[in-house]
Amino acid sequence: MPNFSLPIWRLHARILETLTASSRLALVAATGSGKSTQVPQMILDAGLNSGKRIVVLQPRRVAARTVAARVAWERNVPLGAEVGYQVRFDDLLSSASRICFVTEGILLRWLQSDPHLSDVGAILFDEFHERNLLSDVALGLVRRLQENLRPDLKLVVMSATLDAEPVARFLDNAQILSSEGRTFPVSIRWAEYGDERPISEQAADSVERIIHSGDTGDILVFMPGMGEINATINALRSASLAERCAFIPLHGDLAPEDQDRAFQASPVRKIIVATNVAETSVTVDGVCHVVDSGLARIARYDADRGIQTLALEEISRASADQRSGRAGRTAPGTCWRLWTESGHLNRLPRNTPEIQRADLAEVVLLLHSLGIPRALDFEWLDAPDRPAVERAENLLRMLGAISAEGHLTGVGRQMLHLPMHPRYSRMLVEAARHRCVPAAALCAALTSGRDLLVRPGRDDVHLKDARELFEGSAVSDFHTLMRAHQFARNCNFDPGQCRRYGIRFETARQVEDTYRQIISVAERHGLISSGEQLSGDSDALPRSLLAGFPDQLAVRKDSGTLDCSIVGSRTGVLARESVVTAPLMVVASLREVDLRGNRSTLLTLATAVQRPWLAELFPQHISTAVEHVFDRTHKRVAAIRRTRFLGLLVGEEYEREIDPDASGAVLADAFARGWFELSKLDHDVKQFIARVNLVALALPQLDFPRMDGTALRLAMARAFKGLTLVKEAQAAELRPAFQRHLAPEQLGWLDELVPTSIAWSENRRVRLTYSEEISEEGEAPGGPEAQVKLNDCWHLTAHPRVGEGAIPVKLWLQLPDGKRLEATTDFLRWKVSDYPRHRSGLRAKYPGFVWP
Repeated sequence: MPNFSLPIWRLHARILETLTASSRLALVAATGSGKSTQVPQMILDAGLNSGKRIVVLQPRRVAARTVAARVAWERNVPLGAEVGYQVRFDDLLSSASRICFVTEGILLRWLQSDPHLSDVGAILFDEFHERNLLSDVALGLVRRLQENLRPDLKLVVMSATLDAEPVARFLDNAQILSSEGRTFPVSIRWAEYGDERPISEQAADSVERIIHSGDTGDILVFMPGMGEINATINALRSASLAERCAFIPLHGDLAPEDQDRAFQASPVRKIIVATNVAETSVTVDGVCHVVDSGLARIARYDADRGIQTLALEEISRASADQRSGRAGRTAPGTCWRLWTESGHLNRLPRNTPEIQRADLAEVVLLLHSLGIPRALDFEWLDAPDRPAVERAENLLRMLGAISAEGHLTGVGRQMLHLPMHPRYSRMLVEAARHRCVPAAALCAALTSGRDLLVRPGRDDVHLKDARELFEGSAVSDFHTLMRAHQFARNCNFDPGQCRRYGIRFETARQVEDTYRQIISVAERHGLISSGEQLSGDSDALPRSLLAGFPDQLAVRKDSGTLDCSIVGSRTGVLARESVVTAPLMVVASLREVDLRGNRSTLLTLATAVQRPWLAELFPQHISTAVEHVFDRTHKRVAAIRRTRFLGLLVGEEYEREIDPDASGAVLADAFARGWFELSKLDHDVKQFIARVNLVALALPQLDFPRMDGTALRLAMARAFKGLTLVKEAQAAELRPAFQRHLAPEQLGWLDELVPTSIAWSENRRVRLTYSEEISEEGEAPGGPEAQVKLNDCWHLTAHPRVGEGAIPVKLWLQLPDGKRLEATTDFLRWKVSDYPRHRSGLRAKYPGFVWP
């Protein structure tokens, strides 16, 4: 029977009244209040579900299984009868099940097969503060369903640390109810100062202090990941504990029977070292003490680069409260936080919604299947970033799951049957065509958790030798993992044997379980043909992998390097242990790592592919064009037929025929880059350019086109048209090609407007020089210049000008011995204002000349 002693029962009447009146409720109930186990029973026993299922959504598989078991025990029914659960690849529900604990992904799949959820009377979102991607989507869909088709459907959002106001507003101002605090008080202990030691050692010290204090009760230690869990257990085994203890790991990758050890009674004190799977919903009887590292591994997806990162981050204050609450569920407790009280204030108050940091491809495909063609138009509690949605939709179009118009395709409908990321579901659909589903299923299973093989260090000769035993093919790194997994299977996943060959035996067992579950789903949907074998030695598996990862195609930059170019103008470094030597490959994993002090993209799980497969699978993404390039080694133009896949260069072939215009443009560009010199680009040609630019800027009404960077290259390209060798370009006459920049009539006007010389005295002319510096747009141009003797200027009655009198000539006034005195653009004014200062000195120094 229900546990009426729990605090949530104080709200029993109000919960039922609210759901009867409005069908929507936001429930904030502190850790230990009993909301996860008692509220579903309240609804069932009150008949508010109208005889239909009560679905309780749990963000974690561990919680779904354990809470279901607890409720079944309280109601004294077998698990799988009135109370059951369903998580990915594990179904313990029956037609009699009325309270169903499921993960969000299960509910979303139910929506695909029954958009009305006709057999569901109430949906409870438990631990909603975690803000999982799928829980956000599920809430939006259930709200939509309730508003349009199922006003009778009951909807409850629950959490201990939920910021209820935004959720209530999203649910059209739903009623908010709050339950009292924990059943038992929890004393918080803080670190006194920052500790630089590994977090595992700090946690072991705290456990040792708890035990030596004489306090009774089991201990729950929170660590960010499996590596830290193992390190903490090793540190505890080395510690001087005053009593015998059972060290129990708890994380999502463990087999169910191994997870259950944390909840079973023990003759000695249990020390459970867990990830944040133990943060919510799950009550571990007997836990009175929590040691919190304050860290979690958070997955973030960089939508701009298409890279998944897994970073060690500080948990939010809300998560810290959730964790401390584990200590007060069954008795008074303590929580030892391995950070300072002042540092706690600098943490984020709540978790960042996963929808704002996750790969959205799976969710966007689901929305398309439910008739929502634009994910951005969906009503979100917190909308995702536009680039992340657009990248997800682009990937789905690339995979062939949705059409250009956003409609679900036949391939997309097949993919929806497979409970995995669209990349892997697309891979399995393609594998069905090539009759290699078992091999593809194993590849999917091998990537579903922790790496199967321990990565050897540079000096770890033993592990390197062991790994080489599995490296029988240079086609794919998956072949290496498949052989290693087969070895583990053959030795019945023996821990000693597996460790000796660098295989993580727990991971190998999980891979085997996941593989069999995928095969079961594939068989149920008719993807496997009779006689298919688990083999990856043909082209079938690489083709299937390419179908799932087309945007992660990579080309090795050079045969002697691990550096690669990737689709999307990205670069990365192939993992040094990869067996793939081919220049063209597809990689199943991109992740950001520190390499030699720099952030780099590490490419792992590579598979060699062949270029013809690209055209077979993705003809719409292949482009071929002849490009002309400059060969600096041979100083000539070469024509190359280049094939690109989504912009990535995947093939080159040299052509015999060269396009005359293209070759001229390439030579012009090569000259502009300074790759060769031109003696024919002499003073006369440069003066022609300067004169044209002066008219264009000083006399804009005449519409002379400027000869700036682009125009100069075009003129140069005209001069080099049909030429392929640098020596031919160096011998080419440039001026005729440059003159074609002007219309014939403009060319005739040029000498009149900006002549190369002007009449001076008697039959003598003075040469003009124009500035060869190209002025910026709108900048006043420099006029022409001339060198003249001051004594020859006395006859001037007006200052010389060009450009129909608009542009004065700068006169450099020289002394009788040729030295410059001054420059002027208005000689008559200079003669009156400046010359008197020089007259006496000039008369004294040059007495034989006339100085008026």
